[in-house]
Amino acid sequence: MELNGRRMRPLSFHRHRILANLLVVLTVGVAACSTESSQSSSLLDGIGVIPGNDFVGQATLPPTLAASIKFPPIQGPLVGSVAKGNRLLVIGDSIIASTASRYGGEMCRALLPLGWQLAIEAEPSRFVQFGREVLRARLSDGWDASVVFLGTNYTGQIDKYTSDLTAIVTSLKPRPVLLITTSLFRDRQKEVNGAILKVAAANDNVSVLDWASISSQAGVLNRDKIHPSADGRAVLVTAIGKGLGPAPSQQGKCLASTFTDDSAGADVLPDVTSTVDTGVNSTQAPVSNAPSVDSTSSVPTTSLAIATSTTP
Repeated sequence: MELNGRRMRPLSFHRHRILANLLVVLTVGVAACSTESSQSSSLLDGIGVIPGNDFVGQATLPPTLAASIKFPPIQGPLVGSVAKGNRLLVIGDSIIASTASRYGGEMCRALLPLGWQLAIEAEPSRFVQFGREVLRARLSDGWDASVVFLGTNYTGQIDKYTSDLTAIVTSLKPRPVLLITTSLFRDRQKEVNGAILKVAAANDNVSVLDWASISSQAGVLNRDKIHPSADGRAVLVTAIGKGLGPAPSQQGKCLASTFTDDSAGADVLPDVTSTVDTGVNSTQAPVSNAPSVDSTSSVPTTSLAIATSTTP
């Protein structure tokens, strides 16, 4: 279509671009921490551990962090622009598990306003092959898209990692998949991230979220350089929301999880009665009815659970 000699994009394109750049309203829990010295040397201390029992109240996301974080472009299309529906399967280890409804519930609070109906299948201390286990159990449940964040727990066998990750995205085809790179807390994570990019290049249903770049910014990670800080969890789920964009359907819902074995971090798991109720299986109004920006500030206010300590 042309207007005054200039070629114009269709309205639907602008609508998706505008909605995709909206800041997601979310909550955030405390960062994961651990002392799992009894695990294999391939399983880092702290990986797979859920935040401790130290929820103390609510606060808003610090405007200084919200204003300073830079989100690199997603490599590939926004998932919502190519998905056929809004049912989303999120797979990961403790970094993702601690955002599930049985703890802080940040992920659902971030993605429901975008219209996603999501289930989080994530457990502590899980390697990449966990993704294949999840798909064997849940692939037939009718998913339209997936987020996969597996690679922080890494054995050093890059061929095996690449093979398992390829099997995951192949099983999910033709559904779009958002893969997330890991923070660069040790040199061999570069191998993992290289494999993620390689798998993405070989599979046209894959987009990539550059968590390595995002997590390198001040205030995002704990001192272990692995787990997000309390505020960093807000950054993580916001980044995932930006990678997904609006769902094709606008009735969001937080679905029940099947994989909830947190025994690998049992000594530091929170008391679930002290966490924020996220309303599992509850519905959320369409994007147009999402909570509004605070009228006193240009930075959206965000409700989050805070902790007495974020020490790994």
